[in-house]
Amino acid sequence: MSRVAVTNAPSYTPEEVQRALERALQLVYPEGLQQLIRPGFRVALKVNMLMGKAPERAITTHPELVRAVCKAVLACGGIPLIIDSPGGPYTPAMLKLAYERCGFAAVARETGALLNFDTRVQRVNGVLGTPHNSAELLAPAIAADVLINLPKLKTHGLTVITCAVKNMFGMIPGLTKIEYHMRMPEVRDFCAALVGIAELAQPELTIVDAVEIMEGEGPSGGKPKFMGYVLAGKNMHTVDMVAATILGLRPEQVPTLAVAQATNPPLAPLRSEDVSVVGAPLSPHNVSLPLTARNTNLFEKILPRQVAKALARNLRPQLRFVKAKCTSCGICVRSCPPKALTARKNDVPALNSALCIRCFCCQELCPEHAVEIKRTLLARVLTRY
Repeated sequence: MSRVAVTNAPSYTPEEVQRALERALQLVYPEGLQQLIRPGFRVALKVNMLMGKAPERAITTHPELVRAVCKAVLACGGIPLIIDSPGGPYTPAMLKLAYERCGFAAVARETGALLNFDTRVQRVNGVLGTPHNSAELLAPAIAADVLINLPKLKTHGLTVITCAVKNMFGMIPGLTKIEYHMRMPEVRDFCAALVGIAELAQPELTIVDAVEIMEGEGPSGGKPKFMGYVLAGKNMHTVDMVAATILGLRPEQVPTLAVAQATNPPLAPLRSEDVSVVGAPLSPHNVSLPLTARNTNLFEKILPRQVAKALARNLRPQLRFVKAKCTSCGICVRSCPPKALTARKNDVPALNSALCIRCFCCQELCPEHAVEIKRTLLARVLTRY
């Protein structure tokens, strides 16, 4: 059985986080983390650095957990390298700003960990039979001796949750992520790509920041919610299964897990009962999901698939730009895969609904949270949550 450790972390105080991490690592590596990290090993810590925001916004991996992991790596004689490719241009200047705002630069100064500014990519080819078995990934992470996945648990408007597998999408450099959204506008296809990218990256260990998660319109526009957990495991798919349980979801409700279960052989266990959860007792929590992730259209159960899909397109949520919050920075326009947005001086962007593929990159990357997702009145009447 795949093992996932769950430990309690009542707060982000250094002592509580350190205790929770040490317990989780002990459960995953009973003989010590030295089983994974040897002296001199370069260890890439793939954090969630979606954008440069303060830790209390619950958008990014909390620096206190990153600090604790850096110390654990250093204790083994390893060299920790903090790395990610946030939304927008993948340049050293953008990375420096994000590292500072997220608190990772302070972690590096205090622990001696390194921050990645190397923007090279490397083509990685996988085993035939896996979804999307080739991609250009962040070269320094691929070159590292060990890759540790450090996601933040959040709800997500497109993929329902973002945790272990979705965090590996940050291995795709900068604006190249937009190409994936454009080539695969259907959720199932996009999630198959996410699973493929995660399998190409092959992190040896996943440690999840679930002390304070984000609920609602994640991954950036939701609200922080206290959970008090640190998760750890070797198999990122089983970690995602436990994360889904925490959020009160079944694995089949998370499209990346559905893809992982459908591969041959399956990358994820077919039943939650096949995952060995060790450590703290685990119970589902009630969380607010994004409007776009609240189950399926009612018509899918009573009408032919193509008819149901056509109705779903007409009932799908709409984007709304809040003028009072919008600063006309243009990030949403530059980040829109199908170029459905047009900048307007001193006004919110103009949206071409016919071009919009509902990837919600604009909502995800807006630094002012000026993009909202709304359901139509008809959708509220005819769909169930």
